[in-house]
Amino acid sequence: MDHNLYTRIVEQIETLPAHGLCDLEKATLMNRVDTKFILSARLLPTILAELGGCYSALEIGGERCFRYESTYFDTEDYRLYHMHHNGHLNRHKVRMRRYVDSDIQFLEVKFKNNKKRTIKRRIELDEPAVNLGEHVDFLKSLKVPSPGELQPCLHNRYRRIALASEERGERLTIDIGLSNAIPGFDQSEKALTEIAIVELKQSTLNRDTPFYRLARSMGVRPSGFSKYCMGMTLALRHRENWKYNRFKPVLRRLAHQQKIGRG
Repeated sequence: MDHNLYTRIVEQIETLPAHGLCDLEKATLMNRVDTKFILSARLLPTILAELGGCYSALEIGGERCFRYESTYFDTEDYRLYHMHHNGHLNRHKVRMRRYVDSDIQFLEVKFKNNKKRTIKRRIELDEPAVNLGEHVDFLKSLKVPSPGELQPCLHNRYRRIALASEERGERLTIDIGLSNAIPGFDQSEKALTEIAIVELKQSTLNRDTPFYRLARSMGVRPSGFSKYCMGMTLALRHRENWKYNRFKPVLRRLAHQQKIGRG
């Protein structure tokens, strides 16, 4: 991302009121409805200015834009990826997420049920995990398929701005500078430097909220986006027999927003 743009984004976040990790009750949302948006990062200063009185920003140690690193796990034949690609509900994603600035990591399981609700469960880890063998019982308790066969498949990193409205019980996360790499695949590093991934998290779907209204006015429509599935697809879509037809509309939207960002 252009340094000047990043500076403008950070400066705009500083104008928002702050909240801490212990300040949220209604907006924790471990069981929720997610709505995602793909947009040019160049829109963020304007968006943050427009949302000024509607959300507060998470602040930890004086920081409001946090570094995240994740490792996603799947079977050798990418069973979890294909369940998502084939449109299965009642599906799982498994990842180890590290909050770089606080050096805390969790093993997390995200479950999308047949009512399109996202339920997240996690356990804190003493150190980053590469082998999940000692956590198989946790994975089995959540009915993750083939828990003993999971292995690292994708690493990604990005920066996150975490906004919330305790009054409305919703959160808004903004991820920028997303890059992906596949272990053992030297040519897999793919960066979406011009893109922001915005995720609106609510207890029940409500399209009459400040960000939803603003996005609509700017012509930004909701779009499915999985960091795991898109990271794999961006790296491997030219590999023979790699299935990604379901994700082609998202690839086109990414390409369009990247072009706007470079504009």
